[in-house]
Amino acid sequence: MNNERKFEQLAHEFAEAIRMFAEKPDNIDNFESYLSYHFDVWMEKYASNPESLTSEVKHFAEMEI
Repeated sequence: MNNERKFEQLAHEFAEAIRMFAEKPDNIDNFESYLSYHFDVWMEKYASNPESLTSEVKHFAEMEI
């Protein structure tokens, strides 16, 4: 398997979610609030691999608040 840029698509999706947060300050505030209560569990459950981390960040960025 070629490891060169094996996470290119996920990296792009993750960066797009960050860009979306920049345009939706309520979403980043919501994410911050959520993490203030659940950071440890969230890290263990969702931030343990690139796929779930990207999915979660996208989820918070795409929310309609």
